Amino acid sequence: MVYYPKSQIKENQYTNGGELQLISTKEEYKGYYYIVSSNRFFSGKNPQDKPSVELEEITSSELTEITSTDSSIEYLPPNYYIIDSNYYKSKKLSEKRDAPRAPIQTLGKPTDKDIQNGFFNRYFVKKGNEFKFIEISKEEHLKFQNKDTLVQWQLYTPTRIKWDIQGDREQVYNGNKTVVSLTEQRENLPGFTLFFRGQFDKFWIGK
Repeated sequence: MVYYPKSQIKENQYTNGGELQLISTKEEYKGYYYIVSSNRFFSGKNPQDKPSVELEEITSSELTEITSTDSSIEYLPPNYYIIDSNYYKSKKLSEKRDAPRAPIQTLGKPTDKDIQNGFFNRYFVKKGNEFKFIEISKEEHLKFQNKDTLVQWQLYTPTRIKWDIQGDREQVYNGNKTVVSLTEQRENLPGFTLFFRGQFDKFWIGK
């Protein structure tokens, strides 16, 4: 197996079934798994948890076959863009004609007030099982944080960081890098530090 640095591995994931299967036997997998940056799935909590067997996502047709034989598992509609009338009726929910949308990218930048303060907040979302980050606005962040039905909050994890822009350039750079690194560890957001491509002094305005 190819070696992946710890920053490119999302460990201690868990599935109750209906999501993954063994590539070799197509047997449904339940239990711990981890994800590497190439979006591959392996059994176990991490690469040291042996045996580590490669997994794959179950397709919608395979999911139908599983659900027809296991009535104890409840699944949402396989695609949020498809209106499943039977699902909504069984749950006594009203159908939503407008499908929830993906996050709208907005590149954050400091306002005049932020420049006076020497910092501003930046907002991001990370897509579930992918090493994909999108910068968004404060308003968009609140929608995902509050699980607004207008957005695909089930698929994304929102986060916010304080971004310094004033002071000694080296200190600003190191301070922002530390904030990002701690956020990555605390909120389990593998790849967050790499997302910035070393631009931790972006928007720096001097001392």
